[in-house]
Amino acid sequence: MAQKATPQEEIDQLSDQISTLKRDIADISQSLSDLGQSSRDTAAAKARDTAAQMRDAGRQQMDHAQDMAEDIGRQAGDAVRNQPVATMGIAVGLGFLLGFVTGRK
Repeated sequence: MAQKATPQEEIDQLSDQISTLKRDIADISQSLSDLGQSSRDTAAAKARDTAAQMRDAGRQQMDHAQDMAEDIGRQAGDAVRNQPVATMGIAVGLGFLLGFVTGRK
């Protein structure tokens, strides 16, 4: 037959179990804290990568727009050099039209 534990032994066993439970809870808390830190670091890295990609895409769009503006400027300059009379006529016509539209009150 098994011998029954004394009340002091039962209290000691409970105290040991409570100590073990406290260590387990502390370990779980630390694991959750580490997981939160890791998740935050991952999110921050992803945000930095996304910002860098957006910055690069914006830079490419700006370069493309500058190239198009330079092409249009060259085409306009060529048109003025190749057909000065027609260009002067268009400029006078646009000036007259803008003056007419803005002068109406």
